[in-house]
Amino acid sequence: MVDLKPIVVFALGVLAGRLSLGLEGPLVGWLGLIDVKSILCALFLAIGIEVGKDERFWGYLRGIRGLAILLPLFSLLGSMAGGVLSSLLLGVPLPLSLASSAGSGYYSLTTLLLKEMAGPAEATYGMVLNMARELMVIALMPLLVRIFGKWGAVGAGGATAMDTTLPFVVRSAGPEVAMFSFYSGAVITLVVPLLVPFLYRFFS
Repeated sequence: MVDLKPIVVFALGVLAGRLSLGLEGPLVGWLGLIDVKSILCALFLAIGIEVGKDERFWGYLRGIRGLAILLPLFSLLGSMAGGVLSSLLLGVPLPLSLASSAGSGYYSLTTLLLKEMAGPAEATYGMVLNMARELMVIALMPLLVRIFGKWGAVGAGGATAMDTTLPFVVRSAGPEVAMFSFYSGAVITLVVPLLVPFLYRFFS
């Protein structure tokens, strides 16, 4: 089942921002004091704690062998290749397209990072792109398995392969890929906070 809460919260935020134009008062002033950097630091800490305390991750890590270790790398390279392609075809600036694609479905973090580095329009693009990726992976998982195989399907899930899209991967590709899916998603989740700002700044 698709979680619609992020969409609802975002829509409410847009509405609140729109209604606050030209207004004054303590609430409007408080909204202007929200520190995105502090939110990002708290989110980074939460990511580390979540992965670090999950015994499945450490157990899976010990069981990963051979080329499967490189699965997160292949997933990220595929995401970035898609970013370059979308920049060429759609005319999206390369830094924005690459950074957004490197978000790998992690829309909440990608949105905050782009808001801090670029602005609300770029943040919205990153959020929509990554939410669309998650929804498409969920909807097209059986087709992805048939076309790209089980490992390609895991890679398509990006960061979401450890949680949101994991049940759909297992259902379409089989329970034997659960360990690799969780491992790949967890590693990508840890890399996204570093990769997104690096790509945006390097290509700007």
